[in-house]
This record gives sequence, structure tokens and C-alpha cells, in this order.
Amino acid sequence: MRAEWLKERIQRHLGALIRLAWPTALSRLGIIAMVMVDTMMVGRYGTEDLAYLNIGNGTMVAVFIVIAVGLLMGTLVCVADAHGRKDLRLCGRVWRRSLSYAWWLGVAFAVFSFPGEFWLTLFGQTEEVARQGGAVMRILSFGLPGYMIYLTSIFFLEGIERPKVGMYLMLAANILNIGFNYVLVFGHFGAPELGAQGSAWATTILRNFLGAGILIYILLSSGLKPYGVREKAADKWRDWQRQRMIGYAAGASLGAEVIAFAAFNVFSGWLGTLSLAAYGVILNIISAPFMLAAGIGSATAVRVGIAKSRNDRPDVALAGWTGLALSTLVLGVVGSLLFAFATPILSVYSDDLILIAYSVPLAVFTAYVLVVDGDQAVLSNALRGLGETWIPTAIQSIAYFIFMIPLGYFLAVYGARDVRGLLEAILIASIVSVALQAAYFHNLTRAGAK
Repeated sequence: MRAEWLKERIQRHLGALIRLAWPTALSRLGIIAMVMVDTMMVGRYGTEDLAYLNIGNGTMVAVFIVIAVGLLMGTLVCVADAHGRKDLRLCGRVWRRSLSYAWWLGVAFAVFSFPGEFWLTLFGQTEEVARQGGAVMRILSFGLPGYMIYLTSIFFLEGIERPKVGMYLMLAANILNIGFNYVLVFGHFGAPELGAQGSAWATTILRNFLGAGILIYILLSSGLKPYGVREKAADKWRDWQRQRMIGYAAGASLGAEVIAFAAFNVFSGWLGTLSLAAYGVILNIISAPFMLAAGIGSATAVRVGIAKSRNDRPDVALAGWTGLALSTLVLGVVGSLLFAFATPILSVYSDDLILIAYSVPLAVFTAYVLVVDGDQAVLSNALRGLGETWIPTAIQSIAYFIFMIPLGYFLAVYGARDVRGLLEAILIASIVSVALQAAYFHNLTRAGAK
């Protein structure tokens, strides 16, 4: 009887995860696909501009976006919980109160990103890298408020198990991004030849398009009227403290990880233009599979949250472990493809033979990194779907911020292992994060099942 129950529940969770995860994963993958297109087209334009794009986007702007994903995670968790209890009006209230919060987060991040040259100079970059990368950062800052609206809105739609709209919008943005980059990076059809800055303008325009598009859909969709999406948000600040606390913890957790990656961006800049460009390409390659894991993780959080709302602890555990298994399988396949086809993949990013030759062994090693990096993200989402906040934050902060940054500096700079040392530090820190979070999730669900 127990075996039949287990088989039926696994099939149900796997089916629901795949149904939720594939559009969510494609939507997340679309986020990084825009960055990939930018990297590829600017890489074709020139290795120096690729370095400027990497330092301008990766040092602060990408950090702010990832932190925002965490800060807005409370929208997903609280909507999924209300959806599991079939409280449609509460789902809408959670989204409405998150809108102004998301907007002002975007404004604050834009203000910090605008003086990009100042920050890059402060971080020890050369005068030319600081000037050119700072211009990229300044342009990207104008797209952050609209992008925050998009992020909190797709969390709302994913929480009510309607993730396809975000996927379709992101698909449209990616198609437009190819054309915008072609025109603005290379200066076609009479447009100025802007290189890395042209790519930044394309990204900014499309991030505002995404924010406006998803807002219009939610407000005008007749199918969302039962959620009260057009009603005025009347909640006071103290009324939704739990939602923000989930976001604070997730933001701190993701922030620790992405700040560590941004520190590695700075380290690679110290190592030289070639290392900076190579690290940007490799990080881009890691980011694409990571977004698949992020989609699986969001779906896992929803499934865990729904099981939790029914007080079904064995089902909570099964939802989490099924999500982890699916992530490992998918990323294992992706890693195998990267291992086998590293050179052709890198050739898409650049025709600089020196850059490609330097990056091939790094890409091969990345095949191992991406599996554990994605798995730790899925476990983090499973814990947050369970309502946990600060323990997963502490685990990821220790693994990435406290442990990975010094190790990366020691290996890459002091130990002269260059970008390979940075990747080795990422692998070790991810293994630590997976082990600790898995043990904690197991203890929580085992104790709750008794």
C-alpha cells in the first residue's frame, strides 16, 4: 500500500512539476537568453566591448536584479499558499501590494547603478574599463523599475499556476532583442554604431516592454477578474510583514551568492581583459542552465507550498525531493552536451581564436559546476515553499559570501589559477550549499511527518 501511495504521488508531483516548470523554466531561460544574445553579438563585435558589457552588467546591475528576485519571492510563496487554500481574492491582494514595492525597488536600484563609472573606479578597474563599463551600467539603470514590475507579476501568475503568459512575453522580447542588437550594436539601417552601449539600450527598452506588457495583461484579462486585480491595494505596511520577511531572507540569500559572483567579476578584471571576457562568457554559459533550475525551483516552491497548505508533510517532502531529482536529471543532460560540444558553443560567442582556445577547458569544467549550482537553488526554493526563511539564507551566505569569495581570490589571484580557480571555488561552495540545505530539508520533513 505504501509503495502504491509513493508511486502515485511521485507521478502526480512529476507531472505537475513538468507542467508548471517548463513554461516557468522557459520564461527564466528567456531572461538569460537576452543576456546570451547580447554577449554573443557584442562578442562578435569585439572582445574589448564584450569585456565592457560584462563588467557593466555583471558588477552591480545583475546583482540588483537577482536580489530583487529574492526580495519579491514572497509574492510567489504567499500567492501559492493562498491558491492552495482557494482564496482567490487574497492572491490578488498579494500581487497588488507588491506592485508599488517592486517599482520603488527598481527606482532605488537604478539610482545606485547610475554612477557606474564611479563604482567601477572604486573597484579598481582601469580608467577605460571604468568609463566604458560605467556607461553600460548607466544605460541599464533606466530599465530596472519596469523590470521589477515584470518580475513580481510573473511570480503572481506562477503562484496561481498560469505561467505561460510570462513565457510568451519573454519569447517576444527575445525575438525583438536580436533585431535591436543587430541595429544598435553594429549600426545598421542608419543607426549609430554603439557596440556594448547599443546592446544595453536594447535591453533597457525591452525590460520596460516586459513590465508594461504583463501589467496590461493582468489588468485587462477577464480570467483574472475573480482575483480582484483591479481593486485598490488597501493593506497597511504591517499587514503583509510575512510576505516581505520571506523576500528579505530570499534576497539576502540570493544576494550573498550573486555578490560573490560579482566579486569574481572584479577579480577577473584584475586578471586582464582576456580573463574578463572569458569569465563573462563562462558565466553566461552557467547562467542558462541555472535558469532552467530556477524554473524547476519555482515550480517546486509552488508544489511544496500547496502540500504545506494541506498540512500534508509526507507530500511536502516528496514534492521537494522530486523537484531536486528533476533538476539533477535536466542539468546532467545539459552538462553532458556542454562537455561534448564546448568548442562549437564557444564559437557562437566569439570568432576570437585566442579567447575560444582560452575558454574551452573552462567550459568543460563548467559542465560539473552547473549541476550542483542549480540543485542548491532548487533546494532553497523548496525550503521557502515550506515557509523557511533565515536558515537557507544563512547556509547560502556561509557557502557563497563567506566561503567562496576568499577561496576564489586565493585560487585565482594568489594561487595564479586564473579563471579556472574562480570556477573551482564556485563548485566547492555549491557542494557545501547542497549538502547543508538537503540535510536541513530532510530533518524538517522527517520531523514533521512523525
